[in-house]
Amino acid sequence: MIRRRPGAAIAIALALAAGLAGTGCGSGPHRDAPTVTAGGETLVGAHGTREPRVATFKGVPFAAPPVGERRWRAPQPPVPRHGAQRATRYAAACFQDGYNSDWYRKVAAAFGGGATGFRDPPFSEDCLYLNVWTPALDQRAALPVIVWIHGGSNKAGWAFEPDYDGEQLAARGHVVVVTIAYRLGVFGYFGHPGLRGAAAPANFGLLDQVAALRWVRDEIRAFGGDPGNVTIAGESAGGAAVGYLAASSLATGLFRRLISESGGFQMLEDLTLADVERAGLAVAVALPGVPDLEALRRLPSAELFAAAKRALPDYYYSAVVDGISLDRPPAAAYRRGLPYDLLIGSNANEWYMYLDDDPAALARTLAAVAPAARAELGELAARAPDVRHGHDEVVTHANFACPAYAMAAAADASGHRAWVYRFSRVRPGPGGAALGAYHGAEIPYAFDSHDSWLSRDAADDRLTEAMLGYWSAFARTGDPNGPGLEPWPAFAEAVPRVQELGARIGPLPAPDKALCDRIAPALYPGWAAR
Repeated sequence: MIRRRPGAAIAIALALAAGLAGTGCGSGPHRDAPTVTAGGETLVGAHGTREPRVATFKGVPFAAPPVGERRWRAPQPPVPRHGAQRATRYAAACFQDGYNSDWYRKVAAAFGGGATGFRDPPFSEDCLYLNVWTPALDQRAALPVIVWIHGGSNKAGWAFEPDYDGEQLAARGHVVVVTIAYRLGVFGYFGHPGLRGAAAPANFGLLDQVAALRWVRDEIRAFGGDPGNVTIAGESAGGAAVGYLAASSLATGLFRRLISESGGFQMLEDLTLADVERAGLAVAVALPGVPDLEALRRLPSAELFAAAKRALPDYYYSAVVDGISLDRPPAAAYRRGLPYDLLIGSNANEWYMYLDDDPAALARTLAAVAPAARAELGELAARAPDVRHGHDEVVTHANFACPAYAMAAAADASGHRAWVYRFSRVRPGPGGAALGAYHGAEIPYAFDSHDSWLSRDAADDRLTEAMLGYWSAFARTGDPNGPGLEPWPAFAEAVPRVQELGARIGPLPAPDKALCDRIAPALYPGWAAR
């Protein structure tokens, strides 16, 4: 099995001088400010900055703060606050460090953006809040809803990164956009023998996502959304979360469609409770006195976080088969069917930016691959122009491109439609040359949230319009096609095609589909029985 180096979604808090603090509650509503009643509260939002017709509501609680005795328990409903609540500021991000910000500086530097102006938002365990953008604050509007799950290796990232600003997607796609938080790292994907037999022994971040979706089901009508037409979407770890939610019985009925951007790598996983319990014990051993579960619950956030970094420096936090939120590995679940419409894809150079021309590193990656797939992936690498590109081909195929085909086939076999893309856009100039079509590069196109320092030309404008159109049309009907858009054929096993999203926009034969079919049974636990 290929073990991923910690990935990262695009993430940084740009221009936070406006002040990110908790949910700013306080005085009465401003005149003409958009106001809704949801979750037993009166929420006073604001009008959009670029699109005044869009109403925005930030820092809305969907669960009680998971602190103290609620650490490592299933999320609980929030207690409604009295009086009108200002929903005009983002809440704190879930507890983490500067991992995503450091990554983002690296991307910005390639495009000449420099490192100044980037800083982290506040971090806290009190972080279970969501944000809403809506173009029609009318309960009768019944608009499609897109719920976005951020990436960041399940240990970093936040729901209000600038690339996830939903204003343009809401306005031009005529959809309601919701971005959600979830517990991360040792707070969200922890295990311990003391949790055996608990109502929630693991997967707390995944349970937070379910809680947010339940809030959407119960409250989104007040924001003009249709609770019966919800699409869950995400990138990287967020795209993998989409796959986990599709495999979880706890999430059944909470959404109708799936968008997974550079996800799919959850198909490599078959972790169990025993795996996370060993990790949890390692954290305890890294602390004085080897505290038990209750003592661990009493530790300050920063102390626990630091211990986890010492004990598990290279650990990939992930959901596990716990018998409650997940009863089988994702690939085995999809083998039984994937009963959702699916839009899924990968980028041409997912891992290039993380790699160098080290043959030994490529050899280590191939050595971690199941023997039945190793030779073919090695041949794929050998066909590349150099070691770095070859290493990227191996990681991109095994973790992203091949899982997309497998999940599309599972949806198609279940009587649902699947649409697969290959994002190939390389931005003009030296930044694009250095990074290629990198991991996370597609996000600003789907949201029209391009940073000012990113190089951009007419081809980027065309691609932005196309992806806004495709994503919102899919959320509306389950079909990304629409007026003015280049036709996108549905995925079919008989004649598999994908939509290229780049300087060229249009269908092409699915690259390396036969290779992926051959290696999938060896790579993805539970897939061989298909």
